[in-house]
Amino acid sequence: MRDKLIHAAIERFGKRGFDGVGTREIAAAVDTPMSSITYHFGGKEGLYLAAAEHIFDHIHDVLASDGLQLPGDDATREQRMAGVCAMIRAAGAFMLSERSAPFALFMGREQQDPSPEVLELMQAKIMPMIESLSQQVAILRPDLDETEAKAVTVFLFGMAITLRHSRTSLNLLLGSGKFDAATRTMLLDQLESSARALLAGGEG
Repeated sequence: MRDKLIHAAIERFGKRGFDGVGTREIAAAVDTPMSSITYHFGGKEGLYLAAAEHIFDHIHDVLASDGLQLPGDDATREQRMAGVCAMIRAAGAFMLSERSAPFALFMGREQQDPSPEVLELMQAKIMPMIESLSQQVAILRPDLDETEAKAVTVFLFGMAITLRHSRTSLNLLLGSGKFDAATRTMLLDQLESSARALLAGGEG
């Protein structure tokens, strides 16, 4: 029941925000009494934080799955490039999946107007991975200072996130309301190509 409440909360908080959704509605969506929310989360605020934590944990799992570990100090330039691109490609694949839709709505609100509690969760669960990726960018782009390398890291993830947040524009441009496997692969290939160009900088 706990997981069902979290998924129902993510979908509704994502669409209408914290203030726009009541616990009665969330409980009714999974056919359980409101007391279940109090029992599992202590109240609406606890449920909201549990929803945010669930999203961060899932994103972490996507980006830290087997085969996506970032290269070590002895990696070649191409191994380092491939490792970063594999992580960005995994993020893009998740953004193209339907699973990401409610997550993206929820986090879009938090990115614009973050609560202190969600900021703390983000700092603990997501930022260590982003900072590690930024270190890889700094190695690949020695022409950048630390702040510039961090900006490039944000742009890399931004390109992946665009596959979800610009879904309507993509559909209109491509003339399709649904992406088949070939279209998804093409979009991910283009994402990787763009990431490689950004990581290469003025090289060559």
